[in-house]
Amino acid sequence: MSGKRIVVVGASRLGCEFALAARGADYEVTLIDEHPQELKNMSFDAPYFYGSGLPASLSDETAVFDNVLSSNELLLECVENEVDVKIGVVAWGAFHNAPNSQHIGTPKVGIVSREGNELLEYDALILATGSRDFVPSFKGWELPGVLGGKAGAKLLTSYQCFNGTRCLVLGTAPLAVEFARAACDRGIDIAGFVEPTSKFQAGDQELEWALNAGIPILYESVILEAGGTDKVSSATVISTDGSGKQAEVECDTICVSIAVLPNVELPAAMGCEMQFAEEHPAWVPKVDSNLQTSVQDVYWLSAFNAQDDQIPRILSAVGDAASASEAPTGTTQHGARAADYINVWVAKLLEMGGSDVVLCQCETVTRSEFLELQPPRYLKAGMRHPHVAVTGGDAGPKISQDLTKRMTRVGMGHCQGKRCRDEAAVLLSQHYGIPLKDIKPGSYRFPVRPIDMSLIAAEDDDYHTREKWPHWMHEEVVPESVAGTAKR
Repeated sequence: MSGKRIVVVGASRLGCEFALAARGADYEVTLIDEHPQELKNMSFDAPYFYGSGLPASLSDETAVFDNVLSSNELLLECVENEVDVKIGVVAWGAFHNAPNSQHIGTPKVGIVSREGNELLEYDALILATGSRDFVPSFKGWELPGVLGGKAGAKLLTSYQCFNGTRCLVLGTAPLAVEFARAACDRGIDIAGFVEPTSKFQAGDQELEWALNAGIPILYESVILEAGGTDKVSSATVISTDGSGKQAEVECDTICVSIAVLPNVELPAAMGCEMQFAEEHPAWVPKVDSNLQTSVQDVYWLSAFNAQDDQIPRILSAVGDAASASEAPTGTTQHGARAADYINVWVAKLLEMGGSDVVLCQCETVTRSEFLELQPPRYLKAGMRHPHVAVTGGDAGPKISQDLTKRMTRVGMGHCQGKRCRDEAAVLLSQHYGIPLKDIKPGSYRFPVRPIDMSLIAAEDDDYHTREKWPHWMHEEVVPESVAGTAKR
């Protein structure tokens, strides 16, 4: 072997193909993927929006493990080619020497599984973290049976566990058709596609398939409400042409397949410089022509990149560090309509559904409370005074999502904004007339996935730490009596 250790995070098609290519070049390769996820972690809607109606069959961990592994031929090929494959393992953090952390030494990735925590040292880190669901809010979206397109496709094709029998699909983008095809292949009825424009977004060929399959397409319409008490039983769809015409659709599942956005929690949290990609629309790592981020030896391998030859570019850079270029790259145009399509959906859902719709499920904050910067509801009435708009400044109007989070708690719940942060940014942009690129995104912190802290930290301090703990703090914040006790 060459002696270089490469860690690849994400067993997507690109991640597996890179792992195979790197192994073929005689590198020591470790491939990490968080699937199959534990049922309790899936309930936090990371990385996909699974919703609250997860199948009970997911609790059969052995069967799920076999399903996920056997459904990914490239992953099996990685195993056969002696790639160190770690599935069901979460990469919760990555660490390198930086101005405020000079003690790290060799860069490391923090991983955790059901068995415990491990720090993997690497010479090159490849972030093939894939994409995540964009799911805007509507009345009833918290009901079991509402899920994202990526989540639905993953449950159908990889986990092979799915509860629905009749699905209404929101959107006609390629993701929507991908889900619908997978559902039809498994005998699940598609109740229809809901499309806010007059055009089938996935193209004429996919439109022909939908028509031949007898699937209704409700053009110039959006969902008004998901009906049901303890789970989805129907959906009310409303026309956006001004007529106010409504139709009730019987269904037990609503699959929100509007768009996908790049999954950037790990590169953002580890300090990679980010840039706004107008076409997606999303913040992505800034990379050079060899896909290296601003953090040395960390590369972003993604379908959102513009290059078709990403794998050889990265392998060349890993093999010869001097070949790295400072020239920045663009992002792919395959999702060039995503920004416009997302804006149409958010605007139409707000127009037809109104502002009294819960935007943040965790904190039960409505769209109007968020846009008016209302303080949290748990404060007494006399303490709840709306804030003024935070859009001023000499450099022009700007908004920080971290600031609006502190004001309203949108994005501060147990899902850490995974459900609402993207729609919240679009709502702010539309409400205040500010480009999305001028809205500073909310920050990410380690761990980037919900994990049991006992798995990554000792249950108790060791003897040395307990005896010397005052030395880890400023003297003025340690009471003298306590410090004296510790010394004794």
